[in-house]
Amino acid sequence: MDQPLPFVQRSTYVLLFIIAFFFILIIARDFLVPLAFGFLISSLLFPVCRFLCHKGLPKGVSIFISVIIMMVVFGGIALLFVSQIAELAADFPDLRSKAMENITDVYQYIEDLFGLAVDWQKHWVKGRVDNLFTTGSEFFNRLLNGAAGTVFKVLMMPVYVFYILYYHDRFRQFILRSTPERHKETANKILKEISWVSQRFFGGAFIVVMILVVTNSLGLYLIGLKYPIFFGVISAVFNLIPYFGTWIGAFFPFVFALLTGDSVNLALSVLVFFAFIQFTENNILTPHITGGYVRLNPFFTIIGLIAGGMVWGVAGMLLVIPFLASLKIILENIESTKNLAFLIGRSDDETIGKIRRKIRAFFQSKRKPTP
Repeated sequence: MDQPLPFVQRSTYVLLFIIAFFFILIIARDFLVPLAFGFLISSLLFPVCRFLCHKGLPKGVSIFISVIIMMVVFGGIALLFVSQIAELAADFPDLRSKAMENITDVYQYIEDLFGLAVDWQKHWVKGRVDNLFTTGSEFFNRLLNGAAGTVFKVLMMPVYVFYILYYHDRFRQFILRSTPERHKETANKILKEISWVSQRFFGGAFIVVMILVVTNSLGLYLIGLKYPIFFGVISAVFNLIPYFGTWIGAFFPFVFALLTGDSVNLALSVLVFFAFIQFTENNILTPHITGGYVRLNPFFTIIGLIAGGMVWGVAGMLLVIPFLASLKIILENIESTKNLAFLIGRSDDETIGKIRRKIRAFFQSKRKPTP
């Protein structure tokens, strides 16, 4: 019988694997990020495709219609978003002048109130704001002028989604064929649970984001903030990041309102509005739409967000939760790694028990013969 490897040797192999894994993720970022989003979007469209197939449409036609629906929805939002970016980039000189006037008024108010001479602070802050708007203007111009460089990636996304959906069963069969016979039942269970949880979680998250796109844009418009669609879309998308997403998204309209508004009341209104959005999203939208399908330990969720941001930037922060959720399901179904699943999971036995009962009931209903 082969002797087990020493602990130091096993730890070295694990460490080398982790280093190689993250090295590949960083090097192949431009290829893997669109592909990862392709898998994410395909999980959103899978119920639509399945519904169309049940209505009698061929598989290829059902997938094509689903992809067209996706392109229409995202394309419409993108057109509004890009139009506001172009308008914002054109208005940057005026916005910078307004920001400088507001800062000058603030320092004049401080000097009148406290009698403090802060000329050097004025110079420093005004220089930073001037650089902020100069850099921002250049960024938006590069974003618009360099859009042609991202056309290929954008056009490839529907292709990825189409073929991921088309070969969905083949991918599943490949994994099962590659699994040893004694582990096939476990592998099949893992695939089913990942598919079931991902469809419901991602579908719910997409609905929440769409609701927030409309709510944030309308709320910022009623408050009187310029470019409400631009800031509404940004703040809604950042909401996909747990815990910090709402406030990361709120940072941009708040700073914009603070620098370019006619009074500080505009910035305070933005802050109050997003506090209300945070409360509503955490207590109403997410619990009732997304549900508790992904139960992750907040500590490891934050670590995952930091690691995802270091590896893939904002895209990594958006994709890390699906990855951790899938990893947790895999660890839960392997006897030797159940303790790790317990470690990264949230200790909410009642909710987890409900979710597992729902999963078992779902699979059992699928096994019942139809009359």
